Amino acid sequence: MSANRPMTDKEKQLFKAFRHAIEKEREAQGEYGEMAVLSEDPEIRAIFEQFQGEEAKHEQALLRVYRDFKVRFSLE
Repeated sequence: MSANRPMTDKEKQLFKAFRHAIEKEREAQGEYGEMAVLSEDPEIRAIFEQFQGEEAKHEQALLRVYRDFKVRFSLE
């Protein structure tokens, strides 16, 4: 599914934005994980663990689109 053309400036910005968003999702997972470890209340810990899991799902969704984007423009 190659685009057979160079990326436009907007597509380059989008590609960069994908990388940034993926990194932010990873950072959020780490922060929620730290909060879970620090939480002495099991209910609050469970909430932070749930948030961490949601961020992991967001990361995976972004990675799927990002990888497709890379393949489309032969960026491997």
